[in-house]
Amino acid sequence: MNICRMHRATRPAADYRGAMLAGGRWNPIGIPMLYTAEHLSVACLEVLLHLDKSQLPRDYVWSKAELPGSADLFRTAIPAEVTACQIAGERWVEREQLAIRAPSIIVPEEFNILVNPNHTGYAALAWSEARPFQFDRRLFASEPRVM
Repeated sequence: MNICRMHRATRPAADYRGAMLAGGRWNPIGIPMLYTAEHLSVACLEVLLHLDKSQLPRDYVWSKAELPGSADLFRTAIPAEVTACQIAGERWVEREQLAIRAPSIIVPEEFNILVNPNHTGYAALAWSEARPFQFDRRLFASEPRVM
């Protein structure tokens, strides 16, 4: 299974420290987790959701890796509250699985792949060379442009 990750050009694809320091939907602060997606488009949407829309970011790249086997589907109902998701994610990391599929909150029919940096197989993930990514300017326009 291929996984995609969008990240700042100054950071390697496997760098999970941002999520560990700030927390995320599936991990509270201090719990390591790497957020990836099955498709680059979902990875893009997930990053776009958190960006300042007043500035077009120019320092993003994307990488992909082959996840051995397939990731299990997150088996519980997806809680609406972030705190409940974080508790579920923390419990999952303790089970020592390498990766799990969780529906994207933005596009529930597609999946984020949460990767566990504590797993023994984490270091073996071979990330592709980072490729430049350019966001379409229209995503950052304050007024929609009529065609």
